[in-house]
Order: sequence, then C-alpha cells, then structure tokens
Amino acid sequence: MLFPRFRSKERDLRSDIDRLTTIHQAVSRALGEAGSESQGLMSRLDDARSRAAFLYGDVIEGSGEEERSNSEMIREAERFLVRGEKRRDELETHTEFLQRLDKLLASAIEALRVQQAED
Repeated sequence: MLFPRFRSKERDLRSDIDRLTTIHQAVSRALGEAGSESQGLMSRLDDARSRAAFLYGDVIEGSGEEERSNSEMIREAERFLVRGEKRRDELETHTEFLQRLDKLLASAIEALRVQQAED
C-alpha cells in the first residue's frame, strides 16, 4: 500500500460534530448553573440590603449597647454585600465568556453540519 488509509470524510465530520456537541452541552450546563447561582445571589443581596437599611435606621434611632450591636451587624452586612457584589461581577464575567464560547461552538457545529449535508 503506497498511501496509508484514512477514515472517511463522513466519519470525520460525525466525530467532529459529536466532539463539539459534547463540549457545547457542557457549556450550556455551565451557563444554566451560573444563571441559577446569579439569581440566588441577587436574591440574597436584595435581602441583605433590606436588612441593612432597617439596621441602619435602628442605629440612628438607638442608643447604648443596642446601637453597638446593630453597628456591628451593619459592618457585617457591608462585608457580606461587598463579597456578594464581587461574586456577582465574577459571575457576570464568567457568563459573558461562556456565552461567547456557546456561540462559537454553535457556529462551528452548524458549519460542520452544512458541510456534512453537502457531501
């Protein structure tokens, strides 16, 4: 045999489509998970903001030991909110990256399918 045997073009296209589809499905799952995490985080942040607003009002009106306790709770809420906002920004960056990747994979799979249909 002068030249080595290669797989058929159809088989190569099928393999490529299957490979990219597996990755595309993983990216889709990751997008769903990031969306769920983001929704939960936003809900917790909204709740924390509301609680902090009430605590702040109590600090303004309160005095003595109760005011110190409420002030510490406000500082804790501020730390929570800062961490939450940072995580929200991270999730937004991850989601934007995953969305770009999702579009690239979808385009590549579609191009392979078109090529497959032409053969």
